[in-house]
Amino acid sequence: MLAPALVVRADDKDLSALAALRYRWRVGEEGESGRDLEEFESEFRGWYAEHQKTHSAYLSFLDDVAVGCAWLFVVDRIPGPGRFVRRSGMLQSVYVRPELRSTGIGTQLVRFIIDEAHAMDLDYLMVHPSTASFDFYRRLGFDESGKVLELRFA
Repeated sequence: MLAPALVVRADDKDLSALAALRYRWRVGEEGESGRDLEEFESEFRGWYAEHQKTHSAYLSFLDDVAVGCAWLFVVDRIPGPGRFVRRSGMLQSVYVRPELRSTGIGTQLVRFIIDEAHAMDLDYLMVHPSTASFDFYRRLGFDESGKVLELRFA
């Protein structure tokens, strides 16, 4: 296990690192094609500006190098008479560079976000894991609720 990574809530100064990690994952590992890195980062900056009120980004650093990222999407839910303010969170796009997986960096990153979700007084935090990551999320306390259904369009 490596020395603990520094986990932070990202901001505007971190957009290049966030875009690079996302690009590395989607193009380098998933084989997605389309925009080159420069074009992707430019458009990513615009997307971030439009979504930063609902999407918080997080980064893990080792020796000042961004090695992992994740996003927390917060949803305002319809008020109820007993609990008027109702919000939930969705953990999205958790990524750690392949050579650093199974070192505890992903665990630190997700635990940091879980703590943030608690501090925000969210009703719950959900994740849509890949088949390979189910056990990882279970170890961090996520349970299958049996309450979610999907209707896929793509």
